[in-house]
Amino acid sequence: MRRQYRRVSCRDDEIRVEIANETKAQVSDLSRCGIGLKASKRVRPGTPCMVTIGSNGSLMSLQGTSLWERFAGWSINPVGNADAFFSAGIRFEEAREDLMTRFFSGGAEDAGAIRIKVSDLTVLLSYAESLKVINLCYGGVLAESWNPWEYGTESIVRLFLPGTLEPIKCVGRVASCRPVRHESERKYHVGFELAAMDEEHAGQFKAFVQMRSVI
Repeated sequence: MRRQYRRVSCRDDEIRVEIANETKAQVSDLSRCGIGLKASKRVRPGTPCMVTIGSNGSLMSLQGTSLWERFAGWSINPVGNADAFFSAGIRFEEAREDLMTRFFSGGAEDAGAIRIKVSDLTVLLSYAESLKVINLCYGGVLAESWNPWEYGTESIVRLFLPGTLEPIKCVGRVASCRPVRHESERKYHVGFELAAMDEEHAGQFKAFVQMRSVI
């Protein structure tokens, strides 16, 4: 089928999209200042994120930054395929003196430890993944991600174009996702259809595509 829009290459440009993402994660260790997690998503070092912890009907949302991440192994999904999962270390913006005693059922001495091992505790990890744009057209963008994206997923998108003061904001819907090799690691080329863009941002985006189409 013939493409509806002509695509414009952006490989030589520093154009990126930030896309809101969230996933459930298993806690491996916990302290007043940070948390260790295992999840099916990669959270690159330096990524701002939020960890939402729920226990006994209460919720605690903690802002932080990813310090490190590494491959942690494989797990079998419900359809029998092997999925990679990753470990990540997140440092909180502020030390939380109440965190250990609120979510740990051990004694006061253990709760005051620098770091404790945790099992059977699942949290919600929310963050904005930054993707490099490979090409774009009036209808969407193709970008490179460290993570696979499920077809049909809708997320809030912020598109950063050269020469603009503010990012273009809209809704992105995953239209395609395929794995590619990047040196020794796997990445994913993800196609996003763009929608719900206001008139001003739509004009800026269209003008940028038109300008790049004649270069």
